[in-house]
Amino acid sequence: MSTSPEPATNKPFKIRRVTWQNAETELRILREFVFIREQNVPPELEWDGKDENAVHVLACDEKGRGIGTARMTPDGHIGRMAVLRAWRRRGVGSEMLTALVTIARARQLSRVKLDAQTQAIDFYLRHDFTPQGETFMDANIPHQHMTRSLPSLDVHININDLPKQILGETRGYIDLKGLEDNKQAAIHMVAQGQRSLNLFTPNLDPRIFDNEDFIDAVKELAIGNPRSRVNILILDPSEVVAHGHRIVELARRISSHIFIHRADEEDQGHVDTFMIVDDVGIIRRAHNDRFEGLAEFNNPAEARLLLKTFNDAWERSQPEPELRRLHL
Repeated sequence: MSTSPEPATNKPFKIRRVTWQNAETELRILREFVFIREQNVPPELEWDGKDENAVHVLACDEKGRGIGTARMTPDGHIGRMAVLRAWRRRGVGSEMLTALVTIARARQLSRVKLDAQTQAIDFYLRHDFTPQGETFMDANIPHQHMTRSLPSLDVHININDLPKQILGETRGYIDLKGLEDNKQAAIHMVAQGQRSLNLFTPNLDPRIFDNEDFIDAVKELAIGNPRSRVNILILDPSEVVAHGHRIVELARRISSHIFIHRADEEDQGHVDTFMIVDDVGIIRRAHNDRFEGLAEFNNPAEARLLLKTFNDAWERSQPEPELRRLHL
């Protein structure tokens, strides 16, 4: 496991969860460069047959290029952490490790473990890992076995832990109490979506949905998968037309993936707002004009109920031609 102490810094990179099936090429390139070429690890040791069943995270720079990766096997063994030399000591390893530990907590694992290169022991000590046993050699590199115990995940999640929530993994609910809570929850959830976003909203409130981060998240969801789909159902599009909205222009440019409909007269009595992401994550507010609500990143049962409500209303709705024609 290759990393080194990293000071806190601004983050010109993003961490995303990937699978071996959809990111094998990028993961192989990074690990071949760091482990096989730089550290002379034999290929037969590097490719151990465990990648297909492991959780992988991939760090990318601002241009989307891979700069680091790490994995975790089903039993909570973290490893294969590789960061390109130019990106070391810039927080990449810390962010990847935090992401994997968060996933382990969401899976209710009691502990995680890893085999750290001895030069990186201090790094893992700062992340609450404890050395176990004697040092040993692996691929001619001295290592130390380390573990970290994980507390059980509470049902109620503090809003300050929003950045740690993993779509489809983290169980529990977050109370949303204000505009900023709703805005950040929507951004964080949609940014992790890979298949679908269904959004029911009276007026596509620009204070929450017309900001660069949310628009970018919707765009990445829409273009990241050939089968992805974004459905937005609005009660009254007149405000959107009158004041303009960036998501409308995005829908015009990606018209095969993003669809905006006007709700049928039968549904005009709705005052709530809700979204469903990838059929598992939900955000809901009982009243569009108030910001008290809930966010849950892994509640497929409730998501199915909301999705049925949404789909029934969607079947009654009609495309909004005025929104399609709008040029911002």
